[in-house]
This record gives sequence, C-alpha cells and structure tokens, in this order.
Amino acid sequence: MKSITFFMHNIYAMGGTVKSISQLANVLAEKGHQIEIISVFRGASQPYFDLHDSIQIRSLTDYQVHPLNIKDIFFNRIHKYTPFSKPSILSQHEPGLNQFSHYIEKKMIKSIRNVSTDILIGTRASFNILIACYGSQNIEKIGMEHMNFEAHSDALQDEIATAYKHLDKITTLTESDKHTYESIVNVPVYIVPNILNEPRLPASKDKIITAAGRLEYEKGFDLLIKSIIPIQQEVRRFKYQIHIYGDGEAHALLQQLIIDHQLADIIKLQGATQQLNEKLAMSEITVVPSRNEGFGMVILEAMNQSNIVVSFNGNAGPDSLINNNVNGYLVTHGSIEDLSNQLLRLINQEFNKQHLIENAYQTVQSYSPDSVYQSFQTMLES
Repeated sequence: MKSITFFMHNIYAMGGTVKSISQLANVLAEKGHQIEIISVFRGASQPYFDLHDSIQIRSLTDYQVHPLNIKDIFFNRIHKYTPFSKPSILSQHEPGLNQFSHYIEKKMIKSIRNVSTDILIGTRASFNILIACYGSQNIEKIGMEHMNFEAHSDALQDEIATAYKHLDKITTLTESDKHTYESIVNVPVYIVPNILNEPRLPASKDKIITAAGRLEYEKGFDLLIKSIIPIQQEVRRFKYQIHIYGDGEAHALLQQLIIDHQLADIIKLQGATQQLNEKLAMSEITVVPSRNEGFGMVILEAMNQSNIVVSFNGNAGPDSLINNNVNGYLVTHGSIEDLSNQLLRLINQEFNKQHLIENAYQTVQSYSPDSVYQSFQTMLES
C-alpha cells in the first residue's frame, strides 16, 4: 500500500482541518498505509486529537518550554523585531504569515525536499504552493483544499492558479469547488470530503442553541450574537441558552458585544472543548454562522447528534450539506434579520422536527469512514 506524508500547520492545535486530517490519517493507518505527519509547529506534548499508534509525527518548530527548544523559539520570534528574518519564499498572502520566519521557512522547504514516502499531501494553500515548487519529482504531490477557492484573497488565488499546475492532483471538499479548480488548473481534481467518525450519543435534550469553531471574523459568531438581540425576550421566555465553543482572537470582542447588549444571562462563551459531540448531544439547535465555510464539519457533527442545523447560504460547505427545509435550514448569506427570524421559528417549535432529523441522518451516512476512504482510494489509484 502507498505510504503517505501529510504536511500540516499544527497537529497539536484545535481546528477543523486538524480534526479532519487526524480522522483521515487514522482511517488510512487502520487500512494498512504507512502514515507520516509533518507538523510545522508544536506547542503541546500530545496531538490535540487521538492518532493511530502507527502514525509517525515529525515537528519542525517546538514551542514547548524546554532548554532544547530555545533556538526554535528565539529564531522564530526575532522576526517580529527585524525584517531580515521574515519569510521570503512562503506566500506573502498566507493569512497566518506573521507566525512564520525565514528560519522556519528554510526548515519547511528542507523537510519537503526530504520526504521519502510515495505521496506528499499539503493541507493549506501556501503549503501546497511550496510542495508544488519543492517536492521531489519522484513522489506524487497532492494539494488538499480545506477551505474553498473563493475564500482565498485575489492575490493568493493568482498564486494558486500558477503554482498548482505543478501538482499531480488536487482534492476539494465539495462538488462546486471541484468545478472551480477544474476551470482554472489543468490538473486532475477529486472530491475527498471530511470524515464523520463519531458515535450517536443517547442524551436528553436541553434548550440549548450551540455554535462551535475558531473565534475569528470569518466564523461569524458576532452575527449569531447580533441575531439574538431582537429576539432575546423570546429566548428568555422559552428558557433557551446559546453556548459558543471555541477559542480565538475575537474572544474579547465577542464578550464585549454580549455585555454591551445585556445578553450575558443567555449567551455563554464556553471555551474550546474536546467533547463537542457530547455538548451537541445535549442541545437542540446548532448554528453555523460563518461568513465563509469550506465544508462545515460542525454541521455533520450536529446532524449526527439530532440537532436542527441553521447556516447561511452562499457558502460552499453549507450549500453542499444542507438541503433547505429538508435536513436543515439555510438563510440569506450574512443576514442577521433572516437568521434571527429562523431561530425565532425554531424556538417556537414551528417545524417538523423529526422529519428534518431523519433526513439529516441520511446525509451523515455519506461521510462515514468507509465511504470517504473509498473516495480517497479512488483518487490515489486513478
């Protein structure tokens, strides 16, 4: 069986891409593939999600407090004070560019050049560009898209169109994104969706509306909070709570928004959790208010735990997973008013709950480990 290396940002951190790659790597390892993960960063003793015992992990920069890590920490932090240590080859349109230095950039390129497995898979647009440029001609180079093409800046889209033609294959999460890539790059494109590999938990439902993800602008949690403002008295009257799980740079802004509108009694920022499936099992409704969402793993996780899911249309992920009024609800993209009105109908129980839940269960079946593995295997063998 083919050996595979995943080139990742940080396998030790929480995130949708981290979870999806962890689950895919586990399934591949269980099927007998030799799996290696190169993690550019490391800040914890163990990966955030459990990994198969056979999976090898190699980190390039270790931020854990230890004498052996002083060099890594020093050389990557010094770029904040001098332009001479900033990355020069990594895409300057990488959204997290300030996390990288020329020191780390050199480590990344060296590790890409030295990969010896049959297949090298990038998991981030800027990493895919590096793999296209520096990956050995003797291995198959695959660029995985974990967002969607339209989510990238125009400048990064231009880089992608130029660099990706040197990849051997591209994978996307959705059919619509597959068509987009096929229109701009003359490289085979395949759909390999995220895996849902969690049990459906038996739990009594509480009057909870759940949301989860990185607390960042693109995830739209401010839109969710603002949608509660006009219906807050109804939310209180029906004794609902809104629980938002996750960490990120927008935490303080979101907390202030809650305080400014006297919503602290009904909206709680709960922090990150590794037991999201348990939280979802206890809630009735899940909102995915992203401004841009490439897939939306929380949508599947919520459907699996018998939640009614609401999201914005116009996003590749929600549009591909939610059939409006059939297995969930899609409201006008970015419309606080429409989201507010939809939530009001839900807390008033103005819908056929069981019908939506049963249809959602059918949707979830398409993302089982075996189903996604077959898609991945088809991509490998073609």
